[in-house]
Amino acid sequence: MPDLEPQPGHEIARRLELRGSHAWAVVLKPPDTAVPALDAFEDELEVYLGGRVRTVDASQLSMADLREQLQSPPDDVIVLTGLDDFDEDSWTALDINRDGMERQGTLVLWLSSEGALGLCRHAPNLRSFIGGSIFHLGPDGGIMTEQERQRRLADLAAHYKLDNEQVIRLAEARTLPPDPEFVEWLVLLGRGDLL
Repeated sequence: MPDLEPQPGHEIARRLELRGSHAWAVVLKPPDTAVPALDAFEDELEVYLGGRVRTVDASQLSMADLREQLQSPPDDVIVLTGLDDFDEDSWTALDINRDGMERQGTLVLWLSSEGALGLCRHAPNLRSFIGGSIFHLGPDGGIMTEQERQRRLADLAAHYKLDNEQVIRLAEARTLPPDPEFVEWLVLLGRGDLL
């Protein structure tokens, strides 16, 4: 596995947002992770992906129960935990059931480095489906740098085919859609007064 540079949660969430729904990814959790790291990352996913995030612990679920959890509902964002202790048989079963895990919403596998190695060694089909979407969660640092802010503004402009001035005009005219991305856009422009 490549040595991945740690990234803040908001950067990983932004990248998943750009991939759209149906995205699958692995997020390598910090080595000394605790529940707050997962909670903070889920908060970032909610902001960037604009919807509910569910945590599903796969450690005690049968494959049939896991498929049911992933499809009820099929379009929210799921962070799949409890995979770090999977043995070869468990990874193989997950790999064989990959098609049954397909869903409309984003699926994030929350893994340690050791868990990711198990995925790579024993679930080649699942690994190929994830492709290059493997991220290493690092500290957030709390505030975006100016470079990150400008990059995010450029991403929003490219995605919506609007520029910053158009967004401000739409907000002033009260015709800007109430989507979370537009709220974020105005905040990044320092125009929270238009919300």
